[in-house]
Order: sequence, then C-alpha cells, then structure tokens
Amino acid sequence: MDVPLNDHGRRQAATLAFSLKVENLQAILSSDLSRARETAEILSQGLGGVPIHIDERLREAHMGDAQGKTAKEIEAHFGSDLANKWKNAHPTDADLHYPGGETNAQITLRSMQAIEEFLMSKQLDTIGVSTHGGVIRRVMQVILGPNEPIVPIPNCVLYELHYDPLTNKWSKV
Repeated sequence: MDVPLNDHGRRQAATLAFSLKVENLQAILSSDLSRARETAEILSQGLGGVPIHIDERLREAHMGDAQGKTAKEIEAHFGSDLANKWKNAHPTDADLHYPGGETNAQITLRSMQAIEEFLMSKQLDTIGVSTHGGVIRRVMQVILGPNEPIVPIPNCVLYELHYDPLTNKWSKV
C-alpha cells in the first residue's frame, strides 16, 4: 500500500542524509511508493542532488488478502504460525504467502534483480537503496545466508553491502 511518509520519517531521513555524507553516494535507487521515494528525495537534497532512479520492483510486498490489515488482524485471520513465518523471511519459507499475495521468493527475486540490474547498467561504486522493511528483510536474508539471525529493520536502517559483479556475490561489510 502506498502509505505516505510522516513528519517523524522526514526527520529520520534528514538525519540519515547527514550520516551518509561521508559515503559519497553516486545514485539512489528507490521504490516508486511515496514513502520510499520521498525518503530518497530528502537524502538526495541532503547530499547535494544525488540522482534518484525509481524501480517499482523495490515496492513493499503485496500481501493479498492480508493487505491493509493490522498485525493483530492478520494474526487473528490467518493464524500466528503464518504471521510469524511471513515476518522471518527464512529461505525454507520461500513459497510462503497470504492468499492472493506474493511469495517470499517472488519478493526476493524481483528486489535482487532490480538492485543487481541497476548496479550492472550504471557501473557505479556506491549507491543507496530506498525501499521497505519486507524487501530489506528478504534481501538481507539472502545476503547473510539461511543460518543467520533475522536482522532488525528499523526506519532508515543503514546496512553496508558489497556486490561483486564478476562472481555475482553479495556480502555485508
């Protein structure tokens, strides 16, 4: 769902922009949904006009029949087992989805493709990615591996990653 960024989120993005000044970002790749896009715009302005590139494949997960429901409503309607597995993004749950929604594997595939294709086409050294918690959770699980604990995803989280296009391998710095 396209939920707009609020004032608290704007302040968080401005703080993140200040922290990123030393990183010398060459571009920002962003979801087309308004909260990620506005975060990217705030970062760009705070970093002196870093170019923004939009890719809808970085959108938050489409949750089908669970879309728009609160966590409590989802758990009540679909059960705590499904709700908990959905949040963990573990590779063993790749086919997991709410009725009518995307699977974890679909979210992971489209997100990783968007980032890797962007990196390969632009041949940049340092980019930022402005996306959503569910996407970050799944991307990080792929990069860290199946036996690693789930990473926290607070707003404006910053994970430094390295991609080697020759080997198509990711690592967390």
